[in-house]
Amino acid sequence: MQLGRKIRDLRLRRGLTVQKLADATGLSKGFISQVENDHTSPSLSTLRDLATALRTSMADLVVEDDPTLHVVRAAERPQLPPDGNAARTELLSALPKRNLELLVLELPAGPQAGEQRHSNPGEECLLCLEGRVRLLHGEQDSLLATGDSCHFDGRIPHSIENPGPAAARVLIAMTPAAFEPVPQAGEPRATPEAEPLETPAAG
Repeated sequence: MQLGRKIRDLRLRRGLTVQKLADATGLSKGFISQVENDHTSPSLSTLRDLATALRTSMADLVVEDDPTLHVVRAAERPQLPPDGNAARTELLSALPKRNLELLVLELPAGPQAGEQRHSNPGEECLLCLEGRVRLLHGEQDSLLATGDSCHFDGRIPHSIENPGPAAARVLIAMTPAAFEPVPQAGEPRATPEAEPLETPAAG
């Protein structure tokens, strides 16, 4: 699917007019129309603004539709850098990352997040697999037991704590994808690409 069509389809699914998307990104209505009709190509920074306003990821906008099954074997799950209270975080979803990300977090008993909260420009859904966890979401505080789940706005700063006496495990689904796995030994790190110039519309 072409980039312009993806942006238009996402805008309509989000219930946004061209004007509302323009207001959210600081772009002009004319420029957005040109992008949606594939008459111009946005720069990386503009694409980032569009992805944020559409509550998706840049990767989802530019990746080609792929009907291939992406299997992640249990013994080959990529690990993410330590974050917050999690002792171990594994990635269950496809690489390179797409619009949906699925994670399993292991939380040791005891430590509290305090002010260590994070946010994600989209939605999250958490399922407590083992033990008990406390979700701190803005001014709200919810205790989840094994089998409980919670769907919430990831844009609001939040954290997950383990108030129980034993380790806990949680499954988190989020969109758009937000985290990068730890590079394995010998694996080259991605280097940032130069931003292309925005192509003027043909006269």
